[in-house]
Amino acid sequence: MTINVKAYANADDILIAWQPDTWSNDWVGFQLERRNNITQQTIVLSNRIPPKPGEKPVADAGISSTQSPFRRCIWTDHSVVDTDNVSYRVTAMKSGANGTFTPDAASVSAWTTPTVASGDAGGGLSAYFNRGTLMSQIVSRFVQGDTSDDSLRNFVKGLSDPANQARRYLSGDALHEVLAFLHDADLRGSQIHAAIYEMNDEELVGALKPFGSRGNVLLGNGSATKPNIAGELSGAGLTVKHRDLSNAGRSSPSVHNKFVVESDAHGNAIRVLTGSTNWTTTGLCTQLNNVLIIENAMIAKRYLDQWGKLVAAGNAMPPALKASNSSPTSDSNISVYFAATNGEAEFKPVLDLIKNAKDGALFLMFMPGQSPLLDALLVRAQQNDIYVRGVVSTMMASKNGDIVSVGGEVVKSGAPKQSFHDDVQLPHGVSATNEPSWADVEFSVQQIRNAGMIAIVHSKTIVIDPFSDNCAVITGSHNFSVAASEKNDENLVIIRGNKQLAQAYALHINGVYDHYSWRGYLGSGGNPDQIYSLDGWKPGGGKEQELDFWMEEPVPPRPTRSGGGAAQQPSTAGGASTKTAVKKAPKKATKKSAKKAAKTSAKKAKASKPAKAKASKTKAKNAKARTTKKAKPKKAKAKAKK
Repeated sequence: MTINVKAYANADDILIAWQPDTWSNDWVGFQLERRNNITQQTIVLSNRIPPKPGEKPVADAGISSTQSPFRRCIWTDHSVVDTDNVSYRVTAMKSGANGTFTPDAASVSAWTTPTVASGDAGGGLSAYFNRGTLMSQIVSRFVQGDTSDDSLRNFVKGLSDPANQARRYLSGDALHEVLAFLHDADLRGSQIHAAIYEMNDEELVGALKPFGSRGNVLLGNGSATKPNIAGELSGAGLTVKHRDLSNAGRSSPSVHNKFVVESDAHGNAIRVLTGSTNWTTTGLCTQLNNVLIIENAMIAKRYLDQWGKLVAAGNAMPPALKASNSSPTSDSNISVYFAATNGEAEFKPVLDLIKNAKDGALFLMFMPGQSPLLDALLVRAQQNDIYVRGVVSTMMASKNGDIVSVGGEVVKSGAPKQSFHDDVQLPHGVSATNEPSWADVEFSVQQIRNAGMIAIVHSKTIVIDPFSDNCAVITGSHNFSVAASEKNDENLVIIRGNKQLAQAYALHINGVYDHYSWRGYLGSGGNPDQIYSLDGWKPGGGKEQELDFWMEEPVPPRPTRSGGGAAQQPSTAGGASTKTAVKKAPKKATKKSAKKAAKTSAKKAKASKPAKAKASKTKAKNAKARTTKKAKPKKAKAKAKK
């Protein structure tokens, strides 16, 4: 018998998927080993699930998969760090004496091809991600289980301190790479031109000051910008401009870009940093975001030109600017659009990519409204002829900016469009009859709002066919909404054909989906002990579509289900929501860079990570209506920060 294993990496994680060509009825799980290809040291990876149902939480370091095997065929290794060069090996485990487990020597797989954890995707492209308080069990461990309002407020207050351990962990690669981008540009004596929606993080502000007269900043109309920021930057010699499309001090329509262009001493654009990350402490530490760096002179020049056009437009959106925004700038495999556009010009190529996807579409969205892109993805999910997974994050604020609703919704292959409206609030506790005994304590949605911990998915990303030469990544500041297309300053980047980049973003999306869908499963009365069974991973077990996708095998069409949403059987557990804070340290400044026939069986839906939370389901009455919630009577204390 042979167990085939694949591994995929970004700078923060490596996802391992494995598939036996023959299953033994004696198998009860899998041991997973990792080899450092530089030192040749081999370790057995740890599980955060105890060996048997009903047991208490394991220690922060987890328990060896020799003692508590993984009961699934997909696992994400969160303990790798940037530049690690590693390989993985899988061994099936059998039940032993006295509740122990023993390896099946005949099942040991070959080591995977060496995989490097790196944000560098080649072709002048690199991608990085933060972690955010979406990883709620991590926060619980940082506060040592004290999830009282006062404890959480103090936790959030500490996130503004550059030396704070939780800040360094939660901000992850995103903060590190923004700082490194600025530091390297300063060392070269370069100029920078930044267009930032809102800014209040003192560490980022401090990183701009050394540029002096070489620095140029356009501040948007985000409500989180502190009043002193412009004065601090001007006092350090930077040129500071302002732009407010509302013309009234409001945050909408939004001057919503988050990009920085580096130019050499002669004014020639070299590279650009963009993505979804606002330059705020919440953007870095409590929301989930991405950073994309493009080292391409033509694309960087287009961003630099855009900076000048925005400054020249003042607080207006003149027809000439919209016309210019509507024409993309392309070089090689990279295209960039700016908004606002005429006729939603930036959506047309994305709609074509979604329509023509052959294997899969994965996505994250924040407040997309009645987006044609979301609608197209819901159609592909309903058709169920490709693998679709996505999360739409929702948030509602009162008129004075208080957060009154935070939620998320999951999309999966085979579910009818209306099931998208099954709401999954995060996190919200789990009923005593359904909570996993082994999960760490978590905090409630109300506590999140009270503490100003806005745990939302703010990343805006679509990935198409990540294992294909025709893959594509769509990202930037754009919320994928009609309002953003018609009224906001935005940028949207489309990158085709870079499989390493597409897979890096696919990992990012997969972890978020698993986190939400697991809570949806528990909140709908699902049995957490289901994860102790391997049945779902076996042929005909219901998880074939997911496993086929990650094993790069054909994903045959499945029957469309009559029900869907989050209330389905989970597929994995123990990944993004259970990252252990002790495993990672702040990154160093330097970075390095179809076997089987198609299967046919009805597929049960999926969910994942073992963390405890309660999910409330609210059905929407209209399939195209978004799930904007009514304000709750008690106003939250946290101000809305996008």
